[in-house]
Amino acid sequence: MSMLMTVGDILRLNAKSIPDKLALVTANERITYAEINRRTNVVANALLRGGVSEGDRVCVLGYNSVDYFCLYFATAKIGAMMVPMNFWHRAEEHAYTLQDAEPSLLLYQRDFDAVLTEACEGTAIRRMEIPKLGEPAGQEWTDYLAGASDEEPDFQVDRQSGHIIIYTSGTTGRPKGALISQERTVLDAFAMSGGLSLRRSDVFLNYFPPFHIGNWDHQKLFLLVGATIVLQAQFSAEEALRTIEQEKVTVILSVPTMLHTLISHEDFDKRDVSSIRLLYYGAYDPSGILDRAAEKFKAREGKCSFAHTYGLTEAGCFAALCRPEEVFDHWGSVGRALPGVELELQDEDGNPVPDGVAGEICLKGPRMLGYWRNPEATAVAFKGGWLHTGDIAVRDKQGFLFLVDRKKDMIRSGGQNVYSKEVEDCISSHPAVADVGVIGLDDPVYEELVCAVVVLRPDQQPSEALAEDISAYVRTRKAGYNVPKRVEFIDALPKNAVGKIQKHVLREIYGAGKRWQATAALK
Repeated sequence: MSMLMTVGDILRLNAKSIPDKLALVTANERITYAEINRRTNVVANALLRGGVSEGDRVCVLGYNSVDYFCLYFATAKIGAMMVPMNFWHRAEEHAYTLQDAEPSLLLYQRDFDAVLTEACEGTAIRRMEIPKLGEPAGQEWTDYLAGASDEEPDFQVDRQSGHIIIYTSGTTGRPKGALISQERTVLDAFAMSGGLSLRRSDVFLNYFPPFHIGNWDHQKLFLLVGATIVLQAQFSAEEALRTIEQEKVTVILSVPTMLHTLISHEDFDKRDVSSIRLLYYGAYDPSGILDRAAEKFKAREGKCSFAHTYGLTEAGCFAALCRPEEVFDHWGSVGRALPGVELELQDEDGNPVPDGVAGEICLKGPRMLGYWRNPEATAVAFKGGWLHTGDIAVRDKQGFLFLVDRKKDMIRSGGQNVYSKEVEDCISSHPAVADVGVIGLDDPVYEELVCAVVVLRPDQQPSEALAEDISAYVRTRKAGYNVPKRVEFIDALPKNAVGKIQKHVLREIYGAGKRWQATAALK
């Protein structure tokens, strides 16, 4: 395969070269590369026939499924852009995404009919139900696809064009749509698949949510080498362990929260997981979960390789990699920049910092095209021609990166990004609240838990009941991962001279401590 190809070419070329090789496996289907490419072409041609044009957005809300998989590659084949929607969001959040993306078509699974009915109220957005994993298609979707050609769409795709928009919340509280190019995603997939030494014989278990860029970026790694993907609708430790044993899964991707659930499950020691040869991960681990996983999988004994990746939505999942042969000699490092990625640590003035000095990770290369319809945010992110990640790291003398802190007040909880201002804005509207600061506290399972430090109005008194009411208030208005797991009351928030909350003081008071540790790695 050529690095100059498009996303859709991945399926097309495999369908020609290895037509009978298994591409996708589900609980009730085993689909070859020829068949999945044929189904994808049907979807692509149906979209064209239905009026979806180059540059149009197609929003999709649901869990992993074969149809969702086909839609990703189908939109790429016709120059449209898929917009995966977060299935944990509430109606208000969906309404904003739909307003901003202005899709020509909204596709969803039946679980989300009610929330989308509310989100779409007063709009003329065309929406249609698609089947969940393992369920038959409804009549409307069947009719939509009926008669569409299974030949390659007659369309010349610009590989530098955008093909997916991933909405990621910012500190302003409004989500921003990161527009990712076909060129970027293919180049990065080539670099990462080589760095991980993936094989055609590999079997990859995918249970990542489809609204996460990692779902699509990591699937492409295995498709590039002609491997097999086992699709799970959502993460379930019990189902994952059963599938690993039954399908002889060789590679899994995880974040510490999922990994903790997996290795702590009562079935872990009962299931045969010896087929796994590689476990790679891409999140910060504050509580030693990876150490325990290495022990469980006998990684230090050579039974299973580990690898640590670094990336972000705006830059894609693949900016740096600590390769399997490096990871235990540089434990805790996210590795070094991948081929084709220009990476620099910069100070506040945009100057490169020397080894051993903390700086913001900044990236160059054919990566994100910008934020959808948000030139102001794009200009800030690409200051000086560099994509500023907001992650602070140090580099050792061998070039290995160690994360130190997050530049913004972002909380990483259960694999999700929680933005403190967004939660603060919600809590501030509670009738009992006068002021609030939201911080992240270290947690052995969730990386960090959301903690709200609240100043009450003069007529209110602190109580456990009120703390629970504040959490419930957020739960009805925001996705579940935004809900504070801890609510503390304080007379006044510590602030600086210009009225900004001093969150480092709150962390000291409430025991957050230092979330990132890099000093030992540099000795």
